[in-house]
Order: sequence, then C-alpha cells, then structure tokens
Amino acid sequence: MKCVNIILGLVLSILFFGCTEQKTKGFLVKGKIRGTYKGYVYLKYNDIVDSIIVKNNQFNFKGSVLKPTTAYFYPESPSSDKMMGIAPFILENSNILAILKYSEEDFRGAKSKFLRTDSIAGSKSQNLKYAFDTLMRNTFDKEKNDSVKEVILFKNLHKFIAKNPQSFLSAHYLSFYVKLYYYLRSTQIKELVTLLDKSYQDKSDLHSIERAIKRREVLKKGSIPPKIVLPTHKGVLVDSRSFKNKFLLVEFWASWCIPCRQSNPELVEIYNTYKNKDFEILGVSFDTDINKWQAAIKKDKLDWTQVIDTLNKVGETFYIPGVPYNFLLDKKGKIIARNIKSYKLKSLLAKLTD
Repeated sequence: MKCVNIILGLVLSILFFGCTEQKTKGFLVKGKIRGTYKGYVYLKYNDIVDSIIVKNNQFNFKGSVLKPTTAYFYPESPSSDKMMGIAPFILENSNILAILKYSEEDFRGAKSKFLRTDSIAGSKSQNLKYAFDTLMRNTFDKEKNDSVKEVILFKNLHKFIAKNPQSFLSAHYLSFYVKLYYYLRSTQIKELVTLLDKSYQDKSDLHSIERAIKRREVLKKGSIPPKIVLPTHKGVLVDSRSFKNKFLLVEFWASWCIPCRQSNPELVEIYNTYKNKDFEILGVSFDTDINKWQAAIKKDKLDWTQVIDTLNKVGETFYIPGVPYNFLLDKKGKIIARNIKSYKLKSLLAKLTD
C-alpha cells in the first residue's frame, strides 16, 4: 500500500509541476489534505512559522531555506498548548507535493486534531530518508543478536554517509543512533565522522556526535570511571567508590522523566531479588526541585541510595545524553555494561551472582 501511495505521489507531482519546467530558488509546497478539514494549516521550519487558510482541502506555501531541514505541518498554531498530531517532512528548495491525512481523535475526553504525512514528492532528502529508514527496518530492526546489530548499523551508516556526505541526514542519523544505542565504538564513530562534509551538517548533530565519542571513552568497558560524590536528601555526601565488593548499578534518572518512572517498578523488583547477593544501586537524580525528587522516591518505593545532581556536573563529566541512563560496575569498580535495559540487567545479574 505504501508503494502505491509513493507512486501516486510521484504521478501527482508530475501533474502539478511537469507542465511548466522551471528552476526555483526557493520552495513551493503544494498540499492536499484527506479528510474534512476547515481552517488554517501551519508550517513550521527552523524558527519560522507560516500559515494559510485551507480551501477545498488544498493549500500552498512559498519560501526558501538555506539548506534542507526538517519541517512540520500543524493543524493548530505551534504556540498552542492544545494536544495535536503534527506531520513532519524534509523541506528543501524545490517543488514539493505533500499529501496529508487529517483526523479528529479523543484525547483525555476531548477532541484533538491530528495531521499525518501520507506521501511527499519532490524532496530528494525525503526520498533519501525513506530509503534509509526502510533499509534499517529490514535489517537492523529485525536482528536480535547485539553483535550482529552492531555490524549492520556500522555497515548501513557507512554506506549512507559515504554516498551522501553533504546530506544533513548523514550527521543526523549518526547522531541519532549513537545517542540511542551503544553499539558503535568510539573508533567506529570517528571513522564515520571522517566521511562527513561538515560544512553541510547541523552543528547540534556534530556536537552530539562529539559527546558520544567522549562518553564512550569515559565509559569504556573494563575501565574505572570517575568517582561520583553527591549529597543525599539529608546532605550526607556519598562516594560511588565506597560500594566495595559490590556489583553497582549507577542509575541516572529524574522525577520528571516518564520513561524513568515507568521502568522503576522493574528496577525495584530486580533490587529486591539481588540486594542480598552483592548488588547495589546508586540513584543519581538530575532534578532541580528537591521536593519533587523526594516525592518520586517515596511514591516509586526506591529503597536504594539516592543522591542528587542539581547542577548537572556529574552529567557533564560522563557526557550523559539524557535520562534514563546507567552503567554497571563489577566488584572491582570496572565498567561491565552501559545503558543496560532492565530485562538484560536481570539476565546478567543472574549469571554474575550464580
């Protein structure tokens, strides 16, 4: 069905733009919305917000960008605090046909507007994105073995970046995957960076990649990481190296972090199972509101040692990309695992404490 939509988009693109062959210095986005749509549609890219009234389910946007960039269609003003669904695509200086789907859905007892991308034609960068995303779904996402996944990830990224060194997607994908996963070593990331034409890349992506390299070097397996000295809620300083002869999970989290709070029950179960088998947890919070931090500890029943890093100094020392994040130390204080999920932690501790 997706293939049909893509072909349809290409055909419609020819009908829209094929009659007048013209070179454009900017972009022309012609949109069509499927579903009963009334009112304005909003286009946001970089720091720019544009809007136009939708007539007969169609709209046009004109403008220019310095380089391809991610843009979004909104059914309500981007500054609105209303719940809504937005449709992303890659905007570049070309003639683009965007076909969107509109629906109204219930969200917490209220009707919310949702726009979704059906098909995009005329954006070369969008085509590149679709091709790479499809490749990853058919290879990396389907593989279960971690060692094989690392090989696949490096191979796919190397091929894409080498072929598209000037595409902003190259650094974007590299930044995304090295921040989300821990498969690639710092030497592999550095090799991929050499393939990039950095003048075309987003600075934030390059900065993220640089931090990922440093993070891997600081948290290298087999190494002893810098010590953590932070206060508890009572102001008592705790030194991470005081947990001698223990397997220690250093868990970075925050009360406002939804994934952290969702995974806490599993962590509580693991702790209760292995706390008498030489296993401990050191919770390091990035909260700035101490009261909310303490309330979350009590509500989630986190019985292990908790310290707080309100200034994010420890976070910067380890180049933590965000929370949740963790690393596991052996009884000698050496790193044996990083950013480990609960189910893998449970399996690893079963082997280590057997």
